[in-house]
Amino acid sequence: MPSSIPVLDAACMVNGTAQERADFGDKFLKGMVEHGFVKLVNHTVPMPIVEDTFSQIKKFFTLPFDVKKPIINDPKKGQQRGWSPPGEEKTWWLESNTGDVVSPQFGDNKESFDCGDPNDKQFPNQWPADSALPGYQKTIDQFFYDCGQLCIDLLEVLATRMQVDPKLFSSRCTNEASTIRINQFPPVARETLETGQVSRIWPHNDFGIISLVFPDRTGGLEYEDRQNPGTFIPMPYNGDDEVVVIVSETMQRWTNGLVRAGLHRVTKPVDMVGDLVPERWSLVYFNKADRHVNVGPLKEFVGPDMDAVYEDLSALEYQSMRNAVHYPEPVGGTVTVAG
Repeated sequence: MPSSIPVLDAACMVNGTAQERADFGDKFLKGMVEHGFVKLVNHTVPMPIVEDTFSQIKKFFTLPFDVKKPIINDPKKGQQRGWSPPGEEKTWWLESNTGDVVSPQFGDNKESFDCGDPNDKQFPNQWPADSALPGYQKTIDQFFYDCGQLCIDLLEVLATRMQVDPKLFSSRCTNEASTIRINQFPPVARETLETGQVSRIWPHNDFGIISLVFPDRTGGLEYEDRQNPGTFIPMPYNGDDEVVVIVSETMQRWTNGLVRAGLHRVTKPVDMVGDLVPERWSLVYFNKADRHVNVGPLKEFVGPDMDAVYEDLSALEYQSMRNAVHYPEPVGGTVTVAG
């Protein structure tokens, strides 16, 4: 029987008793270790902020090309900032490439917007003119701060229940390198996705510590069933007040493989009918280690019987290396995505 990820009530993180917080922490750790995913309800990111952010991002993707073009993302800079046009990102190259394909033709059927810490001077954000989309930057900035605090709290919950220093993970993350990713998946012909040349997002792991994925009512997000590798299970939608927490690669590296990254993808809704896959949005917060921090295994997870299985790299080196994989240099032709 396929495994289902746990759904936990996070209200106790704020007003629960010590025992309630401990019980929540144990279940959260168990879900992250066993599945790589946990769904939270009653979390601390205010619903008005989530709703306002969704409203703003839907407006962003309706902006004319001439408004988005000045803030186009430059993949050569290694860290995404601004608008990425449809097909630019190719997540197929992260986990699906078996080495027998040369031309980077497998595009993602989406366009995106990325931003980071509002005070980031090393990789500054790019914003549309306020006159074109009033309040957009202010809304996204507040969402960034609220998500960042939830992630710090969750990292300390994990560390506490793992019986290590509660700040083992959070002390390595001030959210200076964390980012928001907004995706818009346009309507697309079912046959276009079924060719195998195009996907909404191919199976992949995220690169940071943990990720927060806020739900869209249109299905398509799927997670790998670890009891049946290569099999993906649709992520159920139960309400606007939930968030999916995903283990990412930095956490896997820090814990020397103990807490493994959760493989996931976005495809057509499992229950869709007809020949046109409906439009979809996703709103994601990537919690990342500070750029100078080592993302090799932490000493707490290495010992006489546990050799380090990952090399030492700074978080910036690792992020840049992984980003380069899914922005391959053009070699052959490109795939035209039909709408």
